[in-house]
Amino acid sequence: MALFLLSTDGCHLCEAAAKMLKVLELPFEIVDIVEDDQLIQVYGDKIPVLIADGAEQALFWPFEEEQLKQYVEFYGIS
Repeated sequence: MALFLLSTDGCHLCEAAAKMLKVLELPFEIVDIVEDDQLIQVYGDKIPVLIADGAEQALFWPFEEEQLKQYVEFYGIS
């Protein structure tokens, strides 16, 4: 299962979220919401947002390391 970090250039909170994912050595792909009008409409004022592929629920910032661990464990991402 894939893990996506919704982000955009110049977002310092997005950089902090990406750093947390890297520290935990979780595989993820950055999705720039600027490239998708629907993503901008839904998540534009909420980024960074973490979404597991096929997940019914996203993880919205601010999230802490423990919340992140629980989210990826729930969706079977390692």
